[in-house]
Amino acid sequence: MFEYDHLQRRKKEEGRRKKEEGRGKKEEGRRKKEEEGRRKREEGKRKKEEGRRKKEEGKRNKISGFSN
Repeated sequence: MFEYDHLQRRKKEEGRRKKEEGRGKKEEGRRKKEEEGRRKREEGKRKKEEGRRKKEEGKRNKISGFSN
């Protein structure tokens, strides 16, 4: 009986350890996705602003008579 309890306890501890490792990997993946999303949003904002600046510059050049 003692051996069975010992093995069962070891199995439960191993299961808990694996569960904790899985939780850590899951959190790490979530953080990585959040960082990637943040980077993409910032890049999109930058491109949008760049496009807006080019458009305004084109309008100014058109008004002043310059051609691109």
